[in-house]
Amino acid sequence: MVSLPTASNTKRRGFPRRRAASRRSPKKAQAQSRQNSRGKRRVRRSRAQARSPMQPRNAFQLGLLEQSKKKFDAPLLLITVMLLVVGLIALLSASYPKGYYSSEIGPFYYFIRQLGMAAVGLVLMWGVSCIDYTIYKRWAFILYFISFVMLVLVLTPLGTSLNNAQRWLFGFQPSEVAKLAIILLFSTMASARPESVRSVKGLLVYVALIGIYILLLAMEPHMSASMILIVIGFVILFVAGMHVWFLVPIGIGGVIIAVIAYFTLNHVQERINIFLNPFLDAKDTGYQSVQSLIAIGSGGAFGLGLGQSRQKFLYLPEPMNDFIFSVICEEMGFVGAALILVLFAYFVYRGFSIARRAADRFGCLLATGITMQFAFQILLNLAVVTGLFPVTGASLPLFSYGGTALVMQLVEIGILLNISRNIPPSKKE
Repeated sequence: MVSLPTASNTKRRGFPRRRAASRRSPKKAQAQSRQNSRGKRRVRRSRAQARSPMQPRNAFQLGLLEQSKKKFDAPLLLITVMLLVVGLIALLSASYPKGYYSSEIGPFYYFIRQLGMAAVGLVLMWGVSCIDYTIYKRWAFILYFISFVMLVLVLTPLGTSLNNAQRWLFGFQPSEVAKLAIILLFSTMASARPESVRSVKGLLVYVALIGIYILLLAMEPHMSASMILIVIGFVILFVAGMHVWFLVPIGIGGVIIAVIAYFTLNHVQERINIFLNPFLDAKDTGYQSVQSLIAIGSGGAFGLGLGQSRQKFLYLPEPMNDFIFSVICEEMGFVGAALILVLFAYFVYRGFSIARRAADRFGCLLATGITMQFAFQILLNLAVVTGLFPVTGASLPLFSYGGTALVMQLVEIGILLNISRNIPPSKKE
């Protein structure tokens, strides 16, 4: 007797079980199908986003993304762009005659090169502003060593000599990198070990580090860069908590160094003598100072007009470099020059404001060093062009011609912007 397949023995004998007929209505089936298709689209979209190159792939990219979302000091960025634009216009006016009378480069040569370096500097400034400034603690000693190597190479046959000074390496000026290296190194050391700035033994380490740079710069020679480094280092150590009574031996040491430089370096002695009375040799060693004073006095209250300077027509040496402010005074007068000084003053104020409100000790010292570099270099250049200080070769930040200096200055401003991004909300203005 053959038994028919039933529900109980179907699985045992290998007969396929019949599926129960779907009891769902057609409308419910269509709704379920639409829901399944939506789910599949969501899965595909999420996978595509995961494969997208715009998504951060590591911790560094994630940090960049987070930093870029934070608010920065908008007034500092605005004043920087304003100074840069005014500086480019002043450079175009000051450099036009020198390029015009040169048959090889053309009247717009210096302006086009500076404009290109300004574009590069702005891109780097924005990129640096999105990098967390605390990462520079790891690179402070490396940058110091790299800068040291470049300063040594400048003194070799690889260096380029111009106007009795060997300061360039393949068109690059290592002294500009040295300024940032000292700022980063001193800020890192003083923030990591605050007690080091309060002992004589600790200060000797700082003196040795900066003394190596000063010795190399004196061999170029480049006295203005040496002075800037000394001021930057001193201000960072003072803000970090150096005892006030240490100023006495530092001041005595500074006087001794100045006296030694005066009697051992001929160019220093010559410049100081001409500084005391530039009209003693107005046609030779005092020529720069005399022509600068003539340009400033010719401007009067409101100036001769943009592009109407007379001293820039082969009278004033280097009108687009160290003495660009003399051309500004001649063309824009006392009023125009005063407005530019107001912009510089506000720039310095924003820098020190960021330092005061920084999130940590390292950020405070870093912002202080960068701002002090700009402040002292501005004052030094103005003192030179007005005859209040011997000619040293200090350029005017964001104005004077020089690609290395401009790019490095914009990079430093980018660091300031990043420090402003990380200011705690309680300290926001």
